[in-house]
Amino acid sequence: MTTAACVVALTVGAAPAAAALAPFTGAGDASLAEAARPILERTPQDAASVAYIDSSGVRYAHFGAADDSEYEIGSITKTFTAGLFADAVSRGEVREDTKVGELLPVAGTPVADVTLIELASHRSGLPQFALTPDMAVGGIAWQLEGKNPFTFDREALLNQARWSPLIGRGLVVSYSTLGYALLGQAVAAAAHTDYATLLRERMLDRLGLSHTWLPLTSADLPTDVSTGVNAQGRPQAPWPLDAYAPAGGLRSTLPDMARYTSALLAETAPGSSAMTPRWDKIGGTRGGMTWTILNRGGREYTMHAGETGGFLGVIVMDRAQHRAVVIQTNRLGDIENKGIDLLDAL
Repeated sequence: MTTAACVVALTVGAAPAAAALAPFTGAGDASLAEAARPILERTPQDAASVAYIDSSGVRYAHFGAADDSEYEIGSITKTFTAGLFADAVSRGEVREDTKVGELLPVAGTPVADVTLIELASHRSGLPQFALTPDMAVGGIAWQLEGKNPFTFDREALLNQARWSPLIGRGLVVSYSTLGYALLGQAVAAAAHTDYATLLRERMLDRLGLSHTWLPLTSADLPTDVSTGVNAQGRPQAPWPLDAYAPAGGLRSTLPDMARYTSALLAETAPGSSAMTPRWDKIGGTRGGMTWTILNRGGREYTMHAGETGGFLGVIVMDRAQHRAVVIQTNRLGDIENKGIDLLDAL
């Protein structure tokens, strides 16, 4: 999940020395590793995993990692939530114009009148993060101590939504992590289940993503859980996101993310219509349901990045040519352009 705008931005002490990208482990395709290394090394990196998908199959390359290395995928989770929403519409469980107040207990507040499609398209008017004291406290703990800032249960999330203003609702696409947390909770409520169950039954199990899972609290994590570092190289706590899980809580491996991306390219993933460009965004790009569609050099790229405190990744697809790259790293830094440039280089 993108955190750069998270409530407060504090400068804390001197940054540790920049890390060099770990050596190619020999696990995977050497030619892919050769193409990826100079692109990944543009910013400080540590461990990284890369997949290239085309009509011939999938190639992998790992730097200081392996097939079973686990990454937090952050806001790429939103693409799963978008797919679940589109799937729920096709099932007749919700409509695009179903209002949040019809599914969640937020009656009498501005967010109650927001529609699910406004949440899915980032046109709800909700801020990126809740403008509430508890969110501010979480942001400070993250910046000062590297702690997880999103430890809010469902009632805390709903209270944040009740207090949130709507600015520019329906007028512009404005990225909202708060909005996607609500979308996932609303779609689960419509299906009379919880989000984790809905995700597992309708998406993860159907696609065979056996190494992709959703911890909700720190109690769900094993003692040897993988962790990452921020852009300055400072260790970061893992981010189980509780009620915010629909917006960024998944953990996964590169092979699972490549399998997911392959299903998106083939349009066999539930709710693949979420990728369809429908709304104009600032900067000349277009938006699907959370997906960004960018034209560059005569090609159209469908993409989504994800960031937590210590992990960063991206999916970039050239759907017309049935090609894609997936990059996962355990250190923060620029990622979107790296994904496009790597796809162009292959």
